[in-house]
Amino acid sequence: MLTIDDNAEFGWSFGHEFFLEAESKGNYIWSDPDYGGDNTIVRFNGDLKAYCRSRGIPYVRDKGVHNIRNYCGDDVVIK
Repeated sequence: MLTIDDNAEFGWSFGHEFFLEAESKGNYIWSDPDYGGDNTIVRFNGDLKAYCRSRGIPYVRDKGVHNIRNYCGDDVVIK
């Protein structure tokens, strides 16, 4: 299970969603409140290619590896 103290590779999908790759903990989608999202992180059952295909986008913009608490804030909700 992903926790707020884990690190993840963040990829921005040019909207309110970020694709998170958290190594052995799986892939997730963060809905960023700075872009109109609700500050939740939900599991995504698929890889980056499947995510892009499901959103109709060719790629995400790499934002680097970050600690979830430091990047998303203390009030992020992991579902």
